[in-house]
Formats: sequence, C-alpha cells, structure tokens
Amino acid sequence: MVPVPVVAWRRQHGVFQRPWLELDQTDAQEHILRVTVTLNLDEEAVAGLPLQPGERERVMQIELACRFYARGWLSFGQGTRMAGLDHYAFGVALAERNIPRQYGLTEAQEDLAHARRQ
Repeated sequence: MVPVPVVAWRRQHGVFQRPWLELDQTDAQEHILRVTVTLNLDEEAVAGLPLQPGERERVMQIELACRFYARGWLSFGQGTRMAGLDHYAFGVALAERNIPRQYGLTEAQEDLAHARRQ
C-alpha cells in the first residue's frame, strides 16, 4: 500500500466536518483550517494511473471535491475550496466530469458574496 496525502479544506465553524480528520494549521486571514488526509492505496493501482507522481495528489484532491459536490455533501463554494480552484476552474472540472451544477439558495448567496469580493 502507498500512502497518498490528500488535502481538504473546511471552514473554522464547521460547515464541512468529519470527526476523523486532524487539523494541521489555521489560515487566520480567511478562517479556514487545512486538513490533511492520508489514503492507503494499492501500490499497483496507483502505479497504473496515467499520472506523474507529483500530480497524483492534486488530481485526487480535485476528484474528491467534484465527487463530494456531486453527492450533495459540499456546496459549490466548499467544493472550490476543497479542490483549491477558483469558481470558474471548479465549474470546468465539474463539466469535464459531466456533473451538473446544483444551484440553489446557498449557491446563489455564495455567488453573490464571491462577486462582491471581486
């Protein structure tokens, strides 16, 4: 098995919480906690991925964010932070995976807040 660290993000006051995750550091400016998760994956399976060793973790981070968004576990804004992408790039990542945008009141409020910051 090969341990692969995957980085996830969550808000300080618990928008996306999983009790088994340990906190590594706090970004005081945005009140976002950085969480590192290590996955134990089969070495042969990981070696068979069409990815270079340096890009595996990044691709897995984006894949997880997209899948969690598709399942309704993350809002669009949470997905962008977990994937480490801006709104446009996360939207493109969803489209590449044929994941429809779930647009409700929460997403509308996040888009307005994002637009005001720009």
